[in-house]
Amino acid sequence: MHTLAKMNLTLKPTPIQRLNRISEEYGCNIFLKRDDLLGVGFGGNKLRKLEYILADAQKKKAKVIVASGSLQTNHGMLTALSASKTGMQCVLFLLIEESGEEQCLSGNLLLDDYIGCEIVFVDVADIMEDPELTVSEKDRRSQEALDEAVGRKMTVYMKEHQYTEKDVYYVRSAGSTPVGICGYVDCVKEIAEQTQVKFKYIFSGNGSGGTYGGTLLGTKLYMPGTIAAGVGIEEMNPSKPQFILDLIAKTTDLLGCPNPVGKEDIRILQNSVNLGYAIPDEETMHVIETIARYEGVFLDPVYSGKIVNGALKYIKDQKLHQDDNVLIVHSGGTPGIFNSNMVRYRNDRSQIIDRWKNDTN
Repeated sequence: MHTLAKMNLTLKPTPIQRLNRISEEYGCNIFLKRDDLLGVGFGGNKLRKLEYILADAQKKKAKVIVASGSLQTNHGMLTALSASKTGMQCVLFLLIEESGEEQCLSGNLLLDDYIGCEIVFVDVADIMEDPELTVSEKDRRSQEALDEAVGRKMTVYMKEHQYTEKDVYYVRSAGSTPVGICGYVDCVKEIAEQTQVKFKYIFSGNGSGGTYGGTLLGTKLYMPGTIAAGVGIEEMNPSKPQFILDLIAKTTDLLGCPNPVGKEDIRILQNSVNLGYAIPDEETMHVIETIARYEGVFLDPVYSGKIVNGALKYIKDQKLHQDDNVLIVHSGGTPGIFNSNMVRYRNDRSQIIDRWKNDTN
């Protein structure tokens, strides 16, 4: 296979941890791949993609990285942090997807402020909250609004800083690009090399499609016989499975290897979407509490909490045996615990606040 440019941003290999009490409860061996411990910021799956993406940017002599995402995007924060670490500037476009969003620093937005990247807010709440629009139409219209805002801002930004188009590198699709997903092809290779455990399933998150696409391709190349399943964290655009297949095809072209993935290999679970992207719900919060109390590991309510929740529900439905081994990829995203809406959710339900009030009155 061809070798692509890659920079060393992270601490690897990340540990594989057996969840002892959870395994006992579910009757099989459940492991967690701790990609929240990758060593940049609070870790997270996006860092593996960024090792390839930023190396490609450096190869093209870029000086400015442009990224985008939701208001609390972990991808955007880690892109800005990694760009800063490697001496590049970052312009981050954040989509405001809910009307009445509280204007305060919390979660990843607070970290963006510490990093000091250039931030531009793009209001698409009217699009995302329109009940008449399908998921596909919302995606298309919000992308058009984002593209327009990027074009307008970057024209001014490049003029102010005396940059040309050649100085700017655009990170598309939250890093779910043919270059970016190589990070999770590598991750599966890393897993195969660090343990002798044979996994029946490996679960990863499925949002933009890159982590799952890379994991699926990686299992075919390095862990044949293991089933790769993606757990959806939001309502899925119907075109997403084909997007993932096309992405994998382009990646294998880059790598110079045959494409071992077919349509029949796509397995995406929608059993943990619940109320929608980044909206707290009782089921996900219960899983976060359980994993923290049983295993000493924090999950976040946007990605990893839903991934583990969906994986555990699937494991329970499949009635796995005690000698079956399952691996779940912890995608990081820990700052999501501290999003303002998550904090409000817990405040409204916490006995700690009641105790505080009682003990000080």
